[in-house]
Order: sequence, then structure tokens, then C-alpha cells
Amino acid sequence: MPTAQMLWAGKRLSPDEEEHTRDVVAMLERTGNADLAAQFARFLPEHDEAWTPDELELAAGVGPWVAFGADVEGTPAPGEY
Repeated sequence: MPTAQMLWAGKRLSPDEEEHTRDVVAMLERTGNADLAAQFARFLPEHDEAWTPDELELAAGVGPWVAFGADVEGTPAPGEY
């Protein structure tokens, strides 16, 4: 199922948003994109304390934020169409 969401510094993620973000992080790590995975992981709740006061103040207005849409449930294996 395709998803689209917007993340920003200090945003409290809904359970669905958190799950989808974790799926994206896992997918990026599996594909060898550790740096990009770390950028997405920064928006997960366990990293809330890492935001600077300036980042939190600016938050959704000017960033840091990221928007993405992705099929994070995976691609069917050959023959599973």
C-alpha cells in the first residue's frame, strides 16, 4: 500500500506514521543506504532529544523536514503477482 507522510523536527508520530517510518528505515538499511536511513531514523521518537532548540522552533515552517511517498510493504517476489 503506498503511503505519503510529512515529518519534521519534534513531530509526534501517530502509531501508523511511526510504523511506516520504521519500515522505510529498515528498507534503506537493507539496500545499503545507511546514511539516508539515519536521516529518516532521526524523526523516530527515540531520537526526540537530539533536536536542537533552533530546529524545534523552526520545525514544520522551514525544516528540517522530509516528505516522502513510498511502497514500504515491499515488492512481490517473482511469481507472486
